[in-house]
Amino acid sequence: MQHYLIVWNFPTVEGSWDACTPFAEYINAGGPGDCFDGFELKYRVCEPIGGTGMAIAVASNIGKMWAHLAPWIKGFGIEFEVTPVVSDAEFAAMWPGVQAAASTD
Repeated sequence: MQHYLIVWNFPTVEGSWDACTPFAEYINAGGPGDCFDGFELKYRVCEPIGGTGMAIAVASNIGKMWAHLAPWIKGFGIEFEVTPVVSDAEFAAMWPGVQAAASTD
């Protein structure tokens, strides 16, 4: 499973405002799309005044990320930036191989 950093932004204040009720309902329902086969949202934070936020998720492939974000893109025009990232443990595990590759002359 790959970790992903998700950063979002509403292009308009109206779009952000319009999404508040459905988002609150989604959260109150337990975030039903936050965990499915090949995808799990680990952590989400919002900055509601500016209409931005970020989250960390793990997914088996980018298609799972797209499936999770699709309703919010289609329904509210939210703009997402999705970046593959590594955890501290993953970084520490891969560093020796990266360091060795960089030392090759």
